[in-house]
Amino acid sequence: MKRVPWNRLRSAAVLFLLSAAVLAALPSPAAALGRKDTAAFDRLAQKAWTEGKVRVIVHLDVPQIEELTAASTRYRGLDASLAIARERLAADQALTEAIDYTGWKVLMELQGTEPIVNAKFKYIPYISLRVTPAALALLRELPAVLGVEEDLPDKLVEPVPDQTGPKGGRAIINNDKIAPPLLSQSAGLVGATTAWGWGFTGNGWYVAILDTGIRKTHQFFSGKTIQEGCFALGSDGNSGAGDCPNGQSSMTGNGAAVHYSSSYSGYDHGTHVAGIAAGNYGSMAGIAKDANIIAVQVFSKFSASDCGGSPCVLSWNSDQLSGLELIYSIRGSYNIAAVNMSIGGGRYSSPCDSDSRKSAVDNLRSANIAVAIATGNNGYCGSVSSPACISSSVAIGSSTKADLESSFNNWHASMQSLYAPGSSINSSTGVSDSSYASWNGTSMATPHVTGTWALIRQAVPSVSVTNALNALRNTGRLITSVCNGYAAPGIARIRVDLAIAALIKYTLVIQTSTFGTTNPVPASYTYSPGAQVPITAIPQTYSIFMNWSGSATGSDNPLTVLMNSDKTVKANFRYIAAPAVTGKKELNRSFSQAEYINIVSWVPNAANDGIDIAKYRVYIVGSGAPQLLAEVDAAVREFRHRLAGQASLDYYVAAVTSSGREGAPGAITISK
Repeated sequence: MKRVPWNRLRSAAVLFLLSAAVLAALPSPAAALGRKDTAAFDRLAQKAWTEGKVRVIVHLDVPQIEELTAASTRYRGLDASLAIARERLAADQALTEAIDYTGWKVLMELQGTEPIVNAKFKYIPYISLRVTPAALALLRELPAVLGVEEDLPDKLVEPVPDQTGPKGGRAIINNDKIAPPLLSQSAGLVGATTAWGWGFTGNGWYVAILDTGIRKTHQFFSGKTIQEGCFALGSDGNSGAGDCPNGQSSMTGNGAAVHYSSSYSGYDHGTHVAGIAAGNYGSMAGIAKDANIIAVQVFSKFSASDCGGSPCVLSWNSDQLSGLELIYSIRGSYNIAAVNMSIGGGRYSSPCDSDSRKSAVDNLRSANIAVAIATGNNGYCGSVSSPACISSSVAIGSSTKADLESSFNNWHASMQSLYAPGSSINSSTGVSDSSYASWNGTSMATPHVTGTWALIRQAVPSVSVTNALNALRNTGRLITSVCNGYAAPGIARIRVDLAIAALIKYTLVIQTSTFGTTNPVPASYTYSPGAQVPITAIPQTYSIFMNWSGSATGSDNPLTVLMNSDKTVKANFRYIAAPAVTGKKELNRSFSQAEYINIVSWVPNAANDGIDIAKYRVYIVGSGAPQLLAEVDAAVREFRHRLAGQASLDYYVAAVTSSGREGAPGAITISK
C-alpha cells in the first residue's frame, strides 16, 4: 500500500506559500458545497464504516481547469516541430501542476486520516484514494472537492454464444449459421477492402486497445510495432504491488501488456480485439491492416470467489483512467486514431456524464482521438452499459451479416452511435501464435470501428471526431431495431469507404503541354476518393505522345488515374521534325528512249533522336493534296522517281513513327 509521504507534504507547504494567487481563485466553501454531489457520499459512508476503508475517485475543483484543459487539448497529433513539442509540454505541465496542487491541498486536509493514494492523474481533475470514514467525511466538507465516486472493477464485455438469428427473431434469408461473417467478409461489408484499394490501410497510424493485453508474438501481428502499457492494481485495488509483469500496479515498455494465463476467463480478449482492429497475416486481415497497435493491459486478476465460480479478469475504473491518460500523454509522439474499450457493466438509460472517465474521453476527443466503447451484450432495449453511456464516447452496437441487429446487442436510440458486424467474427486468440477463433459480441463490433477510424484518419489526418462520426452516420446502412418496433430511420452500420468519400475531395490537375492536349482538357478537376478518371493524350499535327509525368508514369493512352490523393498529370509530346531533303534529276539513256529520274534524298533530323522512327513517306505535291509515292524503311535514305519527265516537280518527305504518327515534311523542288 502507498501512504502519503509526509516529507513531500512538508515540501509542498512551500508550494502552498508560493501559490497565493491560485488560492485566491479557489471557490468559497459555500460555493463548492452548492455544486457537490452529496448523494455519492451518502452511498459510500455506510460501506466505509462496514469495511473500514473504501476506494474512491475524488473529483477536484481545480481553478481555471477549463482554460488549462483547452490549452492542452489544442495540441493534436504528432508534434510538427521541436518548438511545438515544447509548447505542448508546457501546456500539459501547466495543467498537471494545477491538478497536482489541488490534490496536494486535499491531502493536506486529510492529515491524520491515513489516506492511501492509488493513482494521481495528470490531465483530468481527479485523484484515486482509499479512505477511512473520517477521511470521507472530510472530503464531503472540503471546498476543493466536487464529489466522489466509488472505484469499482468492471467486467469485460465478454463474447456470447453463437446466435442463429437477429434480435426479435425477424426472418432473414441467410442467417449467420448459413453464412457466418468472418473477419475477411466483414472487412468487405464495412467497405474496408474498397478503402484499401484507394491506398487507405491504416499505414502510419496507431490504434490503442485498452483490454486484457496482447499476445504480440501471434502471427496476426507480424511486422507491427506494438507499444505496451499496464495498469493493474490487482484484486485488492491498492497501489504498489499489482498484476503488471513487473509485479507492480503500473508498467510501460516492452512486455508490459502480456496477457495473463489461460486459467483466467477472458485472458485473451485483447488479442482477439486487436486482431479485428489491425491484424494482418496471409489472406486474413483486420480493418486497419497496416496500422500499428498500442496495447494497454487494464485488467487485474480476480479469484473464483470474486468471479462467480472461476478465476476471471476485471478492470478498476482508476486503471482505465490511467490507461486513457497514457494515450493522451503520448499523442504528440504517435499518430493515434482511436481507442478501443470493450469494457462495461450496469444498465443506463440516460447518459452517465458524471462518470470520471468522461473527462479522459473528452480530452482525447478534443485531440481528435475517438474512444470507441462496446454497448454491451445483455440484449437490453433502451439501455447500454457503462462507460458506453458517456455521451462523448462512440458507443458501438453489434449487427449481423444480414444487416440486422444482433440478438445480444444493448440498444439505445440516441446513446448508441453506430453498428458494426459483431456476429461470428474470426480473429486471433491467445492459445498459440497461430490460433484463431470465431466470437460474437459488441466487443467484436467495436474494433471494426476502431480500425475504421485509422483508415479515416489516414485519409483525412486532421478530421475531428464529430465530423468523422457524422460522416459514418450519414453514409452508413441504417439498421432498425425491434426495441422500437423497427421504427425508421435506425442507426447506421459503418461504411468506411463512403464515409471517406464524403469527407474528402481530391484535386486532379492536368497540366498544359506543348505539341498536344488532353481529354479532359488541361485544367483542375475535383473527384471523390476512388474515382477512376480516364485521360486521353491528343497530339497535334506532326507530333507524337511520348509518356506521362507527374503523378502518373508510362505511356498507356488513354491513362486511368485512381484518385486516392491530390494528383498532377502532364502528357508529354514531341514534335517530329522534318528530314533534310535534297534532290536531283538524272537522264537515263539505257532504254530505247531517254528517261528522266528524279532522285529524292534525305538525312534524318537529329531532333528526332529518341523517337521511334519506323519509316519514311515520299509524296509528290501538285495542285491538289499530296499523293503518296512510296513508303520505305527507316534505313533507306533515297527514293528514285522514274519517268519523272523534264518538268519541275515538288516532293515532300516525312518521318513516320511505329505508331503511325507522321512528322513534318521536308520539301524539295527538282527541276531540269
